[in-house]
Amino acid sequence: MFDQAMKYIFLFESVHCVMKAEKLLKAKGIKINLIPVPREISSDCGVAIELSAESEEEALIILREGRISVVECYTRDLRGGFEKRKGV
Repeated sequence: MFDQAMKYIFLFESVHCVMKAEKLLKAKGIKINLIPVPREISSDCGVAIELSAESEEEALIILREGRISVVECYTRDLRGGFEKRKGV
């Protein structure tokens, strides 16, 4: 798991997209965790990608280049609260 720094949560269109994103990001050396989509974000079952704040910008560039769309992005603060990011 990551240290206690702020995290980013990426949501995707499908589990298939999550798996493609995971493969691509790991191949580029980005450290990620696959997590269940937090209930505070969505009641839908699914999988999301969690990564450190330091990796967020590079990960978004890699995903755009790989033509994988991030549907929504949230920050998770140190207390576990979520905030939706705009413009992802």
